[in-house]
Amino acid sequence: MRSEIIVDLSKLDSNVEAIKRRLKPEIKIMAVIKDNAYGHGAVPIAKHLSTQVDWLCVATLPEAIELRENGIELPILVFEVPEKEDAEKYLEYSITATVSDISTFEILKEGTDYHLNFDTGMRRLGISLEDIESTLSLFKTYNTLNCTGIYTHFSSADEPENESVLKQLARFNSIIKQFPDHLIKHTANTGAIFYYQDLDIQFDAVRPGVCLYGYMAGESESSDLTPIIEWKSYVMQTRSVKKGDPVGYGETWKAPEDGIVGTIPIGYSDGIQRLLGGKFNVLINGEMIQQVGRISMDYFGVYSPHNSFKRGDMVYLFRGDELSPKKWAKVLQTIPYEVTTSLNNRISRRYLKEDRT
Repeated sequence: MRSEIIVDLSKLDSNVEAIKRRLKPEIKIMAVIKDNAYGHGAVPIAKHLSTQVDWLCVATLPEAIELRENGIELPILVFEVPEKEDAEKYLEYSITATVSDISTFEILKEGTDYHLNFDTGMRRLGISLEDIESTLSLFKTYNTLNCTGIYTHFSSADEPENESVLKQLARFNSIIKQFPDHLIKHTANTGAIFYYQDLDIQFDAVRPGVCLYGYMAGESESSDLTPIIEWKSYVMQTRSVKKGDPVGYGETWKAPEDGIVGTIPIGYSDGIQRLLGGKFNVLINGEMIQQVGRISMDYFGVYSPHNSFKRGDMVYLFRGDELSPKKWAKVLQTIPYEVTTSLNNRISRRYLKEDRT
Protein backbone atom coordinates (compact mmCIF):
# COMPACT_ATOMS: atom_id res chain seq x y z
CA MET A 1 0.00 0.00 0.00
CA ARG A 2 1.09 3.56 -0.67
CA SER A 3 0.56 4.72 2.90
CA GLU A 4 -1.21 3.79 6.11
CA ILE A 5 -2.76 5.73 8.97
CA ILE A 6 -2.45 4.07 12.38
CA VAL A 7 -4.98 5.13 15.04
CA ASP A 8 -4.03 4.32 18.62
CA LEU A 9 -7.27 3.61 20.46
CA SER A 10 -5.48 3.47 23.82
CA LYS A 11 -4.60 7.13 23.35
CA LEU A 12 -8.22 7.81 22.49
CA ASP A 13 -9.16 6.20 25.82
CA SER A 14 -6.71 8.47 27.61
CA ASN A 15 -8.20 11.54 25.96
CA VAL A 16 -11.70 10.46 27.02
CA GLU A 17 -10.42 10.09 30.58
CA ALA A 18 -8.91 13.59 30.41
CA ILE A 19 -12.32 14.92 29.40
CA LYS A 20 -14.11 13.06 32.17
CA ARG A 21 -11.74 14.47 34.79
CA ARG A 22 -13.06 17.92 33.89
CA LEU A 23 -16.73 17.05 34.11
CA LYS A 24 -19.08 17.38 37.02
CA PRO A 25 -20.84 14.20 38.23
CA GLU A 26 -23.57 12.76 36.00
CA ILE A 27 -22.67 14.88 32.96
CA LYS A 28 -23.24 12.95 29.74
CA ILE A 29 -20.74 12.89 26.87
CA MET A 30 -21.95 13.51 23.33
CA ALA A 31 -18.88 12.60 21.27
CA VAL A 32 -18.53 14.58 18.05
CA ILE A 33 -17.39 12.21 15.29
CA LYS A 34 -18.46 14.26 12.29
CA ASP A 35 -16.47 14.34 9.05
CA ASN A 36 -15.21 10.79 9.41
CA ALA A 37 -14.25 11.41 13.05
CA TYR A 38 -12.09 14.35 12.03
CA GLY A 39 -10.36 12.10 9.50
CA HIS A 40 -9.71 9.22 11.90
CA GLY A 41 -12.51 6.90 10.74
CA ALA A 42 -16.04 7.38 12.06
CA VAL A 43 -17.22 3.77 12.26
CA PRO A 44 -14.21 2.30 14.12
CA ILE A 45 -14.06 5.32 16.45
CA ALA A 46 -17.80 5.05 17.16
CA LYS A 47 -17.57 1.35 17.89
CA HIS A 48 -14.68 1.89 20.28
CA LEU A 49 -16.40 4.78 22.06
CA SER A 50 -19.75 3.02 22.35
CA THR A 51 -19.14 1.90 25.94
CA GLN A 52 -17.51 5.17 27.04
CA VAL A 53 -19.88 7.89 25.86
CA ASP A 54 -23.64 8.48 25.89
CA TRP A 55 -24.34 10.04 22.49
CA LEU A 56 -22.68 10.54 19.12
CA CYS A 57 -22.92 13.75 17.08
CA VAL A 58 -22.41 14.07 13.34
CA ALA A 59 -22.73 16.83 10.77
CA THR A 60 -24.93 15.12 8.19
CA LEU A 61 -27.68 12.55 7.92
CA PRO A 62 -25.62 10.21 5.64
CA GLU A 63 -22.94 10.12 8.36
CA ALA A 64 -25.56 9.00 10.89
CA ILE A 65 -27.03 6.38 8.55
CA GLU A 66 -23.55 4.95 7.95
CA LEU A 67 -23.16 4.47 11.70
CA ARG A 68 -26.55 2.78 12.02
CA GLU A 69 -25.83 0.46 9.09
CA ASN A 70 -22.60 -0.57 10.83
CA GLY A 71 -24.35 -1.60 14.03
CA ILE A 72 -23.98 1.56 16.13
CA GLU A 73 -26.91 1.74 18.57
CA LEU A 74 -26.05 4.84 20.63
CA PRO A 75 -28.31 7.89 20.25
CA ILE A 76 -27.10 10.02 17.33
CA LEU A 77 -27.69 13.75 16.91
CA VAL A 78 -27.37 15.29 13.44
CA PHE A 79 -26.39 18.97 13.38
CA GLU A 80 -27.51 19.92 9.86
CA VAL A 81 -30.92 21.29 8.89
CA PRO A 82 -33.11 18.36 7.71
CA GLU A 83 -34.26 18.26 4.09
CA LYS A 84 -37.87 17.40 3.30
CA GLU A 85 -36.97 14.45 1.09
CA ASP A 86 -34.91 12.90 3.91
CA ALA A 87 -37.35 13.43 6.77
CA GLU A 88 -38.54 9.82 6.80
CA LYS A 89 -34.99 8.55 7.32
CA TYR A 90 -34.67 10.18 10.75
CA LEU A 91 -37.58 8.04 11.89
CA GLU A 92 -36.51 4.94 9.96
CA TYR A 93 -33.01 4.91 11.47
CA SER A 94 -33.92 6.27 14.93
CA ILE A 95 -31.79 9.37 14.47
CA THR A 96 -32.31 12.63 16.35
CA ALA A 97 -32.80 15.64 14.10
CA THR A 98 -31.94 19.25 14.86
CA VAL A 99 -34.52 22.01 14.52
CA SER A 100 -32.43 25.08 13.69
CA ASP A 101 -35.16 26.80 11.70
CA ILE A 102 -38.86 26.96 12.53
CA SER A 103 -39.74 25.68 9.04
CA THR A 104 -38.31 22.29 10.05
CA PHE A 105 -41.33 21.56 12.24
CA GLU A 106 -43.43 21.19 9.10
CA ILE A 107 -41.28 18.53 7.43
CA LEU A 108 -40.41 16.13 10.27
CA LYS A 109 -42.52 12.98 10.48
CA GLU A 110 -44.67 12.10 13.48
CA GLY A 111 -42.66 10.40 16.18
CA THR A 112 -39.31 11.91 15.16
CA ASP A 113 -36.93 12.85 17.98
CA TYR A 114 -35.34 16.28 17.73
CA HIS A 115 -33.27 18.83 19.61
CA LEU A 116 -33.77 22.58 19.36
CA ASN A 117 -30.69 24.58 18.38
CA PHE A 118 -30.72 28.30 19.20
CA ASP A 119 -28.35 30.84 17.72
CA THR A 120 -27.03 32.79 20.69
CA GLY A 121 -24.22 34.50 18.78
CA MET A 122 -22.47 32.05 16.46
CA ARG A 123 -24.68 33.13 13.52
CA ARG A 124 -24.17 29.88 11.64
CA LEU A 125 -27.07 27.53 12.35
CA GLY A 126 -29.77 27.95 14.94
CA ILE A 127 -33.14 29.53 15.63
CA SER A 128 -32.80 33.28 15.98
CA LEU A 129 -33.68 34.96 19.25
CA GLU A 130 -36.46 36.84 17.45
CA ASP A 131 -38.18 33.50 16.79
CA ILE A 132 -38.31 32.22 20.37
CA GLU A 133 -42.02 32.99 20.78
CA SER A 134 -42.87 31.33 17.46
CA THR A 135 -40.75 28.34 18.43
CA LEU A 136 -42.59 27.94 21.72
CA SER A 137 -45.89 27.96 19.87
CA LEU A 138 -44.72 25.40 17.29
CA PHE A 139 -43.14 23.28 20.02
CA LYS A 140 -46.60 22.93 21.55
CA THR A 141 -48.47 22.60 18.26
CA TYR A 142 -46.30 19.82 16.84
CA ASN A 143 -46.74 17.61 19.87
CA THR A 144 -46.52 14.43 17.78
CA LEU A 145 -42.82 15.19 17.40
CA ASN A 146 -40.59 14.27 20.34
CA CYS A 147 -38.35 17.09 21.54
CA THR A 148 -35.68 15.62 23.81
CA GLY A 149 -33.04 18.36 23.96
CA ILE A 150 -32.01 21.98 23.50
CA TYR A 151 -28.59 23.39 22.71
CA THR A 152 -26.45 26.19 21.35
CA HIS A 153 -22.89 26.53 20.04
CA PHE A 154 -20.20 28.91 21.29
CA SER A 155 -18.33 30.97 18.73
CA SER A 156 -15.23 31.76 20.78
CA ALA A 157 -14.89 29.20 23.57
CA ASP A 158 -11.50 28.25 22.10
CA GLU A 159 -10.21 31.48 23.66
CA PRO A 160 -9.98 31.57 27.46
CA GLU A 161 -11.80 34.45 29.16
CA ASN A 162 -13.64 35.55 26.03
CA GLU A 163 -16.57 37.79 26.96
CA SER A 164 -18.72 36.44 24.14
CA VAL A 165 -18.94 33.10 25.98
CA LEU A 166 -20.55 34.82 28.95
CA LYS A 167 -22.97 36.68 26.68
CA GLN A 168 -23.99 33.54 24.81
CA LEU A 169 -24.36 31.61 28.06
CA ALA A 170 -26.64 34.31 29.49
CA ARG A 171 -28.81 34.21 26.35
CA PHE A 172 -29.04 30.42 26.52
CA ASN A 173 -30.01 30.50 30.19
CA SER A 174 -32.78 32.94 29.31
CA ILE A 175 -34.04 30.66 26.54
CA ILE A 176 -34.13 27.40 28.48
CA LYS A 177 -36.27 28.93 31.22
CA GLN A 178 -39.08 29.05 28.68
CA PHE A 179 -38.96 25.33 27.86
CA PRO A 180 -39.63 22.20 29.94
CA ASP A 181 -36.85 21.33 32.33
CA HIS A 182 -36.68 17.66 31.28
CA LEU A 183 -35.04 18.53 27.94
CA ILE A 184 -31.35 17.55 27.83
CA LYS A 185 -29.36 20.79 27.64
CA HIS A 186 -25.90 21.00 26.10
CA THR A 187 -23.56 23.81 25.07
CA ALA A 188 -19.96 22.92 25.92
CA ASN A 189 -17.57 22.08 23.07
CA THR A 190 -13.86 21.34 23.55
CA GLY A 191 -12.93 24.90 24.44
CA ALA A 192 -15.77 25.26 26.93
CA ILE A 193 -14.89 21.94 28.60
CA PHE A 194 -11.23 22.83 29.10
CA TYR A 195 -11.26 26.63 29.51
CA TYR A 196 -14.53 27.38 31.31
CA GLN A 197 -14.80 24.85 34.10
CA ASP A 198 -15.49 27.65 36.57
CA LEU A 199 -18.76 28.50 34.80
CA ASP A 200 -22.05 26.61 35.03
CA ILE A 201 -21.68 25.67 31.41
CA GLN A 202 -21.84 21.87 31.30
CA PHE A 203 -25.60 21.55 31.94
CA ASP A 204 -26.70 17.95 31.25
CA ALA A 205 -24.15 17.02 28.58
CA VAL A 206 -21.04 18.21 26.78
CA ARG A 207 -19.97 17.84 23.14
CA PRO A 208 -16.22 17.10 22.99
CA GLY A 209 -14.86 17.17 19.47
CA VAL A 210 -11.23 17.76 18.60
CA CYS A 211 -10.03 16.97 22.13
CA LEU A 212 -11.03 13.34 21.58
CA TYR A 213 -8.34 13.14 18.93
CA GLY A 214 -5.65 14.79 21.03
CA TYR A 215 -5.81 18.50 20.29
CA MET A 216 -6.91 21.55 22.21
CA ALA A 217 -9.20 24.14 20.70
CA GLY A 218 -7.29 27.32 19.89
CA GLU A 219 -3.62 27.93 20.54
CA SER A 220 -3.22 26.39 23.99
CA GLU A 221 -1.83 22.94 24.82
CA SER A 222 -2.93 20.35 27.34
CA SER A 223 -0.43 17.91 28.80
CA ASP A 224 -3.02 15.15 29.17
CA LEU A 225 -4.25 15.18 25.56
CA THR A 226 -2.32 13.04 23.08
CA PRO A 227 -2.73 12.89 19.29
CA ILE A 228 -4.00 9.42 18.42
CA ILE A 229 -2.74 9.26 14.84
CA GLU A 230 0.40 8.09 13.03
CA TRP A 231 0.89 8.16 9.27
CA LYS A 232 3.51 6.15 7.48
CA SER A 233 4.57 5.41 3.92
CA TYR A 234 7.75 4.19 2.23
CA VAL A 235 10.48 5.25 -0.17
CA MET A 236 9.20 4.17 -3.59
CA GLN A 237 12.27 5.17 -5.60
CA THR A 238 15.65 6.85 -5.12
CA ARG A 239 18.14 8.62 -7.36
CA SER A 240 21.45 10.33 -6.90
CA VAL A 241 21.64 14.09 -7.40
CA LYS A 242 24.52 16.43 -7.95
CA LYS A 243 24.87 19.87 -6.44
CA GLY A 244 22.53 22.21 -8.27
CA ASP A 245 20.22 19.51 -9.67
CA PRO A 246 16.54 20.59 -9.50
CA VAL A 247 13.77 18.44 -8.05
CA GLY A 248 10.03 18.61 -8.76
CA TYR A 249 7.67 20.84 -10.69
CA GLY A 250 8.98 24.28 -11.54
CA GLU A 251 12.53 23.40 -10.44
CA THR A 252 11.89 25.44 -7.31
CA TRP A 253 14.42 23.46 -5.24
CA LYS A 254 17.99 22.59 -6.18
CA ALA A 255 20.31 20.25 -4.31
CA PRO A 256 22.73 22.25 -2.11
CA GLU A 257 25.30 19.44 -2.48
CA ASP A 258 25.62 15.93 -3.84
CA GLY A 259 23.24 13.48 -2.23
CA ILE A 260 20.19 11.30 -2.72
CA VAL A 261 16.54 12.11 -3.43
CA GLY A 262 13.71 9.74 -2.55
CA THR A 263 10.18 9.71 -3.93
CA ILE A 264 7.37 9.09 -1.42
CA PRO A 265 4.03 7.98 -2.95
CA ILE A 266 1.80 10.54 -1.21
CA GLY A 267 0.68 13.92 -2.48
CA TYR A 268 -1.95 16.60 -2.24
CA SER A 269 -4.66 14.16 -3.35
CA ASP A 270 -3.94 12.31 -0.09
CA GLY A 271 -4.20 15.47 1.98
CA ILE A 272 -0.71 17.00 2.02
CA GLN A 273 -1.49 20.58 1.19
CA ARG A 274 0.67 21.95 -1.62
CA LEU A 275 1.58 24.94 0.54
CA LEU A 276 3.61 22.57 2.75
CA GLY A 277 6.16 22.04 -0.01
CA GLY A 278 9.67 22.38 1.45
CA LYS A 279 8.35 23.14 4.93
CA PHE A 280 8.22 19.84 6.80
CA ASN A 281 10.34 16.83 7.69
CA VAL A 282 9.71 13.10 7.74
CA LEU A 283 11.33 10.37 9.82
CA ILE A 284 13.35 7.70 8.03
CA ASN A 285 15.59 5.24 9.86
CA GLY A 286 15.42 7.37 13.00
CA GLU A 287 16.61 10.52 11.22
CA MET A 288 14.66 13.65 10.37
CA ILE A 289 14.78 14.06 6.60
CA GLN A 290 13.92 17.23 4.71
CA GLN A 291 11.02 17.28 2.27
CA VAL A 292 12.04 19.09 -0.90
CA GLY A 293 10.42 20.53 -3.98
CA ARG A 294 6.75 21.05 -4.71
CA ILE A 295 4.14 18.57 -3.52
CA SER A 296 2.71 16.70 -6.51
CA MET A 297 -0.74 15.16 -6.72
CA ASP A 298 0.53 11.69 -5.74
CA TYR A 299 4.18 12.14 -4.71
CA PHE A 300 6.67 14.26 -2.84
CA GLY A 301 10.45 14.27 -2.63
CA VAL A 302 12.90 13.98 0.26
CA TYR A 303 16.63 14.69 0.26
CA SER A 304 19.69 13.61 2.19
CA PRO A 305 23.34 14.49 1.56
CA HIS A 306 24.35 11.34 3.46
CA ASN A 307 22.49 8.59 1.57
CA SER A 308 20.39 8.08 4.71
CA PHE A 309 17.71 5.94 3.09
CA LYS A 310 17.11 3.43 0.35
CA ARG A 311 14.19 2.13 -1.68
CA GLY A 312 11.61 0.39 0.52
CA ASP A 313 12.53 2.15 3.77
CA MET A 314 9.64 3.14 6.04
CA VAL A 315 8.75 6.84 6.19
CA TYR A 316 6.80 8.46 9.03
CA LEU A 317 4.87 11.65 8.33
CA PHE A 318 3.04 11.78 11.68
CA ARG A 319 4.56 10.28 14.81
CA GLY A 320 4.58 11.73 18.30
CA ASP A 321 5.01 15.41 19.05
CA GLU A 322 7.88 15.99 16.64
CA LEU A 323 5.84 14.83 13.66
CA SER A 324 2.34 15.99 14.41
CA PRO A 325 -0.59 17.56 12.54
CA LYS A 326 -0.05 20.45 14.93
CA LYS A 327 3.31 21.12 13.24
CA TRP A 328 1.72 21.20 9.80
CA ALA A 329 -1.09 23.41 11.09
CA LYS A 330 1.41 25.94 12.38
CA VAL A 331 3.10 26.12 8.98
CA LEU A 332 -0.24 26.47 7.23
CA GLN A 333 -1.52 28.99 9.80
CA THR A 334 -4.55 26.82 10.45
CA ILE A 335 -5.77 24.27 13.01
CA PRO A 336 -4.84 20.57 13.38
CA TYR A 337 -8.32 19.36 12.55
CA GLU A 338 -8.23 20.99 9.13
CA VAL A 339 -5.13 18.88 8.54
CA THR A 340 -6.67 15.61 9.73
CA THR A 341 -10.02 16.09 8.00
CA SER A 342 -8.12 16.61 4.74
CA LEU A 343 -6.70 13.07 4.85
CA ASN A 344 -8.17 11.17 1.90
CA ASN A 345 -10.32 8.12 2.61
CA ARG A 346 -8.25 6.15 0.09
CA ILE A 347 -5.53 5.95 2.74
CA SER A 348 -5.69 2.64 4.61
CA ARG A 349 -6.47 3.01 8.31
CA ARG A 350 -5.45 0.53 11.01
CA TYR A 351 -6.62 0.60 14.63
CA LEU A 352 -4.45 -0.43 17.58
CA LYS A 353 -5.61 -1.15 21.11
CA GLU A 354 -2.96 -1.92 23.70
CA ASP A 355 -3.74 -3.96 26.78
CA ARG A 356 -3.62 -1.35 29.56
CA THR A 357 -4.27 -3.76 32.45
